[in-house]
Amino acid sequence: MATTHSDEEKSPSRMVSALRSQLKSGVLGRGGFSFLIAFAGISLASFVFHVIVSRLLGPTHYGVMGALLGIISLLTVPLGAVQLAVTQAVIHEEVKGQEFSMSRVTIRSFYGGCVAMAALAASAPIIDGFLHIGSILPVCLVAVWIPLATVSAVLQGALIGEYRFRPVAFASFGGVGLVRLALGAVMVEAGYGVSGAVAATIFAQAFTMLSLLFSARREVFANRRASTVRTKLRDTILSIAALAGYTTLIGIDTFLAQHFFTSGLAGKYAAVAVAAHIAFFIPAGLVTVAFPHLADGKGTSQASRRIFQQTLRLSVILGVLAAVVMTIVPSLVIKVLFGSKYAGGASFLSELSFASVAIGILILFVYLHLARRSLLSLTPWIGVILAIVLISVDHSSGPTVAFIMLIVSVATMLIAGIPALRWPVSLPDSSDSIGRAET
Repeated sequence: MATTHSDEEKSPSRMVSALRSQLKSGVLGRGGFSFLIAFAGISLASFVFHVIVSRLLGPTHYGVMGALLGIISLLTVPLGAVQLAVTQAVIHEEVKGQEFSMSRVTIRSFYGGCVAMAALAASAPIIDGFLHIGSILPVCLVAVWIPLATVSAVLQGALIGEYRFRPVAFASFGGVGLVRLALGAVMVEAGYGVSGAVAATIFAQAFTMLSLLFSARREVFANRRASTVRTKLRDTILSIAALAGYTTLIGIDTFLAQHFFTSGLAGKYAAVAVAAHIAFFIPAGLVTVAFPHLADGKGTSQASRRIFQQTLRLSVILGVLAAVVMTIVPSLVIKVLFGSKYAGGASFLSELSFASVAIGILILFVYLHLARRSLLSLTPWIGVILAIVLISVDHSSGPTVAFIMLIVSVATMLIAGIPALRWPVSLPDSSDSIGRAET
């Protein structure tokens, strides 16, 4: 029997090909797909890192490790803000079609990182007392990580602003993925404990920085007489405030669990939270790829709206799929990832996984509001305040705190999302980033 033309168009191979073509012409074009694959690899390597370290350290010491990672997450707030501001500044230079220099902003970022390093090291005794770490050494090691991460943020922002996702993918996967995994396992196994795991993070960041510096060598070293990239103070401050709220919302429950719970229970909660974060790892990678497109159209062009809608659909599908799997087999997920010592935490994995879905969608709304330079990007702070108040009032058990985080995450997502979805699109489309990408 002959195959009709319409049947051929509906064949699975043609549908897959059409989907691939649509993705590559949108958010995953110009190396975006490579970055997403690398980001998935980083997420996988990060989970393997946590699996190995949690088994070697045990619940008590792993709770300390979770609190230290929370500090690192908070420190990435100004770094992420600088990255976004640099991306927006580079896009502005690219639109003008002229060469630019990253030399001055890179040097200043290193000096700023050194100042922040000294400040954190000086506050190490206070942090040690609050989190019950037992030593200031791990906090001091985290401080050493700051200058390396600061320079990396600037270089990554510049490369993303040029849509050069592949070198960013290689540097991130090689450092945060492979180097940290290999060295972390070796150093913890050798008996260096939490300090060894943090030291592995430092070496990983050093690899990432050097790789990014090599990829951006022309912008940093060769174009010193070209126009200097200048970030806008308002953009930087708004980005810092927005990402501070978002990052704090991600880790506030683990941080408070370390303060309110016993060491063993806090470690179990931290492990379950790490597992639940699977649900927003890929969406987090998607928004990194989408942001230059959103910033290029200032979040109001038709091209920006197409990228936003495409990223939103992918984030919802991938996030919900991951959360459903973890809800169906929570005990298996926890035992496979962290071992039987953490099995008691499986009872609240479902709540935290769907909370992570909401947080993964929230970051897309936050980035869209940042591209529009809107104060609505600060809405994650509403969730932070709610979480602190509600968890402080009732922290009777892990499931209780997890349920509070679910309610808070969904509410915050809606507060940020409703205005984002109703925002009008500018006509005509005078800044079609997709069109420029394809020409």
